[in-house]
Amino acid sequence: MPADAFLDTNILIYAIEMGGRDRQKAESARRLLRGSRFVLSTQVLGEFYRAVTSARRGSPLTHEEAVSWIQLWKRHDVQSITGAHVDLALECARQFQISYYDALILSAARFANCKLVYSEDLSAEQDYGGVRVVNPFAA
Repeated sequence: MPADAFLDTNILIYAIEMGGRDRQKAESARRLLRGSRFVLSTQVLGEFYRAVTSARRGSPLTHEEAVSWIQLWKRHDVQSITGAHVDLALECARQFQISYYDALILSAARFANCKLVYSEDLSAEQDYGGVRVVNPFAA
């Protein structure tokens, strides 16, 4: 069964939040995760780990807590990053004037045949070569 969408790292980060100033985003992210078949990449899982265990985070997760979440996310379709992904990301970064890491998200989505990426980091509603970005937190 094909996936509905590719998820950027920020969706996973908001989904584990239990309160605070981003409560509405957390609820939206959890709703999205419950209602979608989705694809992730090894890049997204690595970024998730780095972000949630960072000492700059208000309440960083322990290594074990972060690994538990990653094991949960790994139950979904996780795309490995290959040389072909890198080549496409470099092309997308140049064409759309976006960061390499954002372009790598789009590249992984394209290789996974996802037409939709949920993210708050890219331009919402823009089509990036056949992949449209939706900000699930936009009012």
